[in-house]
Amino acid sequence: MNGTITRQWRNILVLGAGELGMAMIDAFVKEREQHPDISLTVLLRPASLKDDGPANQARLQRLAAWGVEVINADFSQQTAEELAQRFTPYDAIINCSGFVGGAGTQLKITQAVLAAGVDRYFPWQFGVDYDRIGLGSGQPVWDEQLAVREMLRAQRQTHWVIVSTGMFTSYLFEPGFGLVDMPRHKVHAPGDADFSLTLTTPGDIGILTAKIFFHQPVIEDEVVYIAGDTITYHGLTTLLAQHYQRPFTLEVHSHADLRQATKAAPSDVAAAYRLAFARPDGVAWRKEESYNARHGFRVTDVKQWLENNKPAD
Repeated sequence: MNGTITRQWRNILVLGAGELGMAMIDAFVKEREQHPDISLTVLLRPASLKDDGPANQARLQRLAAWGVEVINADFSQQTAEELAQRFTPYDAIINCSGFVGGAGTQLKITQAVLAAGVDRYFPWQFGVDYDRIGLGSGQPVWDEQLAVREMLRAQRQTHWVIVSTGMFTSYLFEPGFGLVDMPRHKVHAPGDADFSLTLTTPGDIGILTAKIFFHQPVIEDEVVYIAGDTITYHGLTTLLAQHYQRPFTLEVHSHADLRQATKAAPSDVAAAYRLAFARPDGVAWRKEESYNARHGFRVTDVKQWLENNKPAD
């Protein structure tokens, strides 16, 4: 942290308007009550401007109602130099583009941000602690995230903030991920029953990122940890049993079994993720030490998420 810097970042660009992007924009729109001079723009893919589907049209109408300008670019088609030209007018960029652009996309976006001379950058790092995990996790996109950090740390012109969030809370309950099997009332623990996960909802990520953005003294060139909840697989099993008022069983899958599953189905992304999360560190941190806990911001834990979302049992 630097207590002497009181710069203003008026022209803010958000990359992407998916689940996290819309939550991020919503949070920054609310911050305009305290920072009325900020201008918000969102970058969408060209195809999004031509999509007449009701969901996309509702999204565009919501952006218009918020007074958010819309520009477009295609990360998969445009070069870093072309993207830099799009980024040049902005003081700060919040990257909510995700992994959909394919391998190398996050490096290219970061190269463009640096080439554009953007003063402040929140990269797409809303996930696990890539520093702690290091190279060789088995997830190529995780290795690329670490390379993005190295690129940012190797320069001094663009100030950056990485917000580590853990897994999106909802993803824990995705049937395709295979950690929580609702129909069979079972939790599958990769590695060990006492391994933990940190989980945060996109809504809380948006709110807390906006708070971090405007925090005084200014936060820059560091990793900030947030957490909606941090829970062990054993604790999750107990919580589900209490919530649904019926027994849930816990099944632990060894590293050997998880590695064998990835070898048997090398294109199975979920199997690779289950192996990557089978570790005691890097995918979880103490909620008590998080930014939100230290500053008294209320967040949604897994118990509250279950009450709000009621996934089918």
